[in-house]
Amino acid sequence: MTIMNSLVVLSMVTIAAYVAAMVIKEREIPESISSTVFRLEKKRVWVFTAVMWIVGFLLMPALMEKVSESTQFIAFFMVAGILFVGASPLVAKEKNTIHYVCAAVSGISSQVLVALNQPLFLLMWFLYIGYTLLTKDGSRNFFWVEVSCMLIVFVYCLT
Repeated sequence: MTIMNSLVVLSMVTIAAYVAAMVIKEREIPESISSTVFRLEKKRVWVFTAVMWIVGFLLMPALMEKVSESTQFIAFFMVAGILFVGASPLVAKEKNTIHYVCAAVSGISSQVLVALNQPLFLLMWFLYIGYTLLTKDGSRNFFWVEVSCMLIVFVYCLT
């Protein structure tokens, strides 16, 4: 396993461990990964920030090595979005528009990045579509959109 693949795996394990811990703690799948921050005690909000920053900073070198030179700026937007999503709970008072905008930038950038570098990987969205068609619980769909975006990027980086 290369160093870059190791960084991607560490990034994946970090987000998976955090989400798994929150699912176990709350005994349910959250509405979104970001919504888990509101389930943390006030003095533990930094954990969400640390997880997002670890994920972003570990993923960045692998992305820069993997993507074409002409799409590196999109990788930057994706990771910057993750970092700002992580930072926003620390500065948020009420409705946090910055958080939502950065989450959208990160998610959209991630899929555009993969589409421009390895479009066949977007076929993984059929897993999400299948899940959506099979389940009736629409309240968790955004969580699965986030997971799908991240999973597609992780798989792209590891291939």
